[in-house]
Amino acid sequence: MQFAFPIILIVALGVGMILLAWMGWSRRRRLMGLARTANEMGMRFSPDDPFGLTKHYSGFVLASAGHSGRAENVVFGRYDGRDPQTRNNASGVPWMLRAFDYCFEVGHGTRRLSRRYGVIAADTDLDLPDLLMWSSEDSEHVPLAAGRPLGRSGQWMVITGMEFARTMTEAFSNYSDRPIDLQIDNGSVMICSPVRWKPAELAAELARAVECLQRLRKESPRLTE
Repeated sequence: MQFAFPIILIVALGVGMILLAWMGWSRRRRLMGLARTANEMGMRFSPDDPFGLTKHYSGFVLASAGHSGRAENVVFGRYDGRDPQTRNNASGVPWMLRAFDYCFEVGHGTRRLSRRYGVIAADTDLDLPDLLMWSSEDSEHVPLAAGRPLGRSGQWMVITGMEFARTMTEAFSNYSDRPIDLQIDNGSVMICSPVRWKPAELAAELARAVECLQRLRKESPRLTE
């Protein structure tokens, strides 16, 4: 028995070192993949947050969820619709787009959990009402502000902006295969996925988001009538 503890300790340290090495390799692989995809789309990439996005989007419910929130792995630029897989040159939108990982913590001590989202945000010049729609498939850790829905529209619980929810649901109808949360705040539109996008998926996801934003753009003149 006197030799059992040192052996267990050595094995535990070995497993810990392997896990740390794997985490470091996985992160490096993700960074390289995102940087390559951003370059192929004619956009830029930063592993850090050069925009202070938590503060910039402080009006969004995701920024107030949990604690220790931070944005990282930011792909940004004016996306023109180029898909590095299909070489499709479909039209984009005229606004700056930012796709990034957002992380925050829930709980403390031994009950502390990390939550990670993939986010696409566009600061538009459209006259859009404020709105918050939370996916019913992302209900495990619903932020407090999203806990009292006014009703439903499609796959979403509508927290605010019920009068505009139908228009938003129609504009984002091509997300029926993936749970996302939607919010509009002061003209900015945020798409949040509880599962981060893989680097190989990012171009297709940006193309999908741009298609939705284009539909929303077509609806915007009706809002001022």
